[in-house]
Parts: sequence; structure tokens; C-alpha cells
Amino acid sequence: MYWQSSIICYIFSFTIVQQLYYRGEMKRIKFHDREEEIEEIMNILNAEPTLITFIYGPINSGKNELINHLTKELPNEYIVFYVNFRGKFISDYSDFIRVLFRVEQEKDYREILKAISEISAEAQRFNGTPVAKGVVDAVFKKSYDDVFEFMENYFIKLKIAKNKIPVLIIDELQVIKDIKINELLIYKLFNFFIRLTKETHLAHVFAVSSDSLFIERVYSEAMLQGRCRYLLVDDFSMEMTMNFLDEQGFSEEDKELAWKHVGGKLVYLIKLINAENRKRKAEELFKIRKGQVEEVVYSLEEKDKKMFDAVLKILLEFEEKESTKYKYLREEITFLVGKNIIFADPANKELRTQSKLDLLALQAVIGEMKRR
Repeated sequence: MYWQSSIICYIFSFTIVQQLYYRGEMKRIKFHDREEEIEEIMNILNAEPTLITFIYGPINSGKNELINHLTKELPNEYIVFYVNFRGKFISDYSDFIRVLFRVEQEKDYREILKAISEISAEAQRFNGTPVAKGVVDAVFKKSYDDVFEFMENYFIKLKIAKNKIPVLIIDELQVIKDIKINELLIYKLFNFFIRLTKETHLAHVFAVSSDSLFIERVYSEAMLQGRCRYLLVDDFSMEMTMNFLDEQGFSEEDKELAWKHVGGKLVYLIKLINAENRKRKAEELFKIRKGQVEEVVYSLEEKDKKMFDAVLKILLEFEEKESTKYKYLREEITFLVGKNIIFADPANKELRTQSKLDLLALQAVIGEMKRR
């Protein structure tokens, strides 16, 4: 086969750096307490591949940190191929191929398999799939069915010849949800995932997304029924947050302030860690988020009174509680989820705000509206 006889290029290894940046500062944060999620994923990896795993959760809940940590700690028999659609402009087949494959210096086909098989535990993750320029040129002239056939054969050689277990991770899969190449590309990709897991048991497949509208669509997709599972990576619980802040040297007063204002949202907790005046920073975060929610709500009232009334009815449910149930994503729910104010959990049919900060901002806006 042409692709199998082509010269293969070795892709650069991926270095995992668990660091967060704010205002030009760098704070090294030790990975913290995801034992439950790690145990569940390791149980999946230790079994034969049978289902696609969708990893979802509120925005900035730590999904990428979990994946980064896990791939760094995996035993040497696993090889991770990581494809990230985030920030990529994908409008057609050629864009899709360029994201799926990465080309660097040329090597013999046997050399690349040997390099992959001998990769160390510290560098066992690849961005994309290692292929030759000749392969990419040929793929451009063919269909995506040929692409998936090539990847399947590639994984077969890796698994059988080198006794390695492929793990395919697709990040921000929702980016290609509406792309059509004769038909919707996402459905071809789903079929490929099903082939890798349920049909051939060839590779573990994880799809990561913070887009709860997309996850709801996946959850309702008939072709995926009985062929996938869902793993929620949520914000830290109160206990996890307190333990995390203990590690950062927070006083009891500062821990209480952090939980009261931002809850277990890691991205906000880091901002408080970096702040010289944590109370002032918490108030600043609240002021900014409240203003953003006001912009969404009041501009909607100006533009579409009917939709505003429907949205307000949903918002009032959060006046005195943190979550509410839903049966299906009505237009007003879709609006709030799309604005990243509300998180929809399709597996539990539950709506809640994206964070504790969002809840406080939302409740403040509701209070102001009721006083008008």
C-alpha cells in the first residue's frame, strides 16, 4: 500500500508543563486531587477498548490539566496521539488533514515505529499522527474514508508489531461539528471512533469538550447510543478546594473568602493565589463578571423582549438555588449556555451556572432587576 511504503516523518514530542500565566507572571501549580477521575480513566485504559469516552464539564474545570497529568503518568505500553482543534480554522477537508497529521523530518517507516515503541514515559505523547509529507500529499487527493483507513492500519501496525496500545485524544471536537464535506464530517469521525473501539478494539478514544451544547447533541445522537460513555470533570468540591488552598498556604480567613466568592473554579483560585490583596481581587472578579452578565441580559431585553422574558424565567430559578432540572434544551436555555453563563449537564439533565462567581453575579443582576 502506498501509504505504508511511504517515508514516515517523526513528529516532535510534547512536553507537558503544568504552569498557569496571569498578568505576565508564572505560578507553578502542583496537580491536585483528581483521584476519582484518574481511577475511572485508568479502569477504562486497563480494559479492552469498547466505548468512546466523552470527557466534559464546565469551562476551565481542569479537563486539560487532567489529561496532561494522566498522559505524563501512563505506563510505557500506552502511546497517546493528541489532536487539538482549538483555535484552528477548519473549513474544508485539507484543513482537517493538516490538523490531523503533523510532518517534520523524514525517517524510514520502520524507524518511526521503532522510535514510537522505544519512547520514554516522560515523552510518550504526540500532537497528531506521525506521517510523511508524501502521505499527506496523497491524502489531499483522496477522501476522508481513506484517511481513516490509513490511521486504522497505522494503529494496527503499532499495536501488533510493537505491542503498544494507542490512545487517541481529540480536544475541542465541537469545532468541526458543522463542517460538511459531501456530508457532515463529524458523523464520519464518529463512525471511525466506533470502528476503533467497539468493532476492532484497536484503540482507546477520548473526546474532550467544554461545549455543553455539543455534548447534549452527542448525548442525543442515535448512532452513539450504547457506543459511548460520559465522564464529568467538574470544578473542585469544597473539600478539594480547602485542601488545595492549604497547599498554597492560605489562612482560614482567606480560604473562606475564596470559597465564598469563586468556589472551586481553578482559574479564579489561581488569580487569588497570585493577588497581593485577595479580598480586593475577589471583589474585582465579581464586578467584572456581574458587568458581563448585565451586558448579556439587558442587551437581550432591548433586542428581543419575548426571548428576554423566557430567559428571565430561567434565571429566576437560580435566585435561591444553585441548580435546576431540564427536560430538553429550549431556545432560552441554549441562549444562556451559548453565552457561557449556564452549564447544561446532559447526563444528569441538570442546569447550573458555570461557576460560583457566575451564580453570585447572576443573583445580583436578578436582585437589581426585581428592584426596578
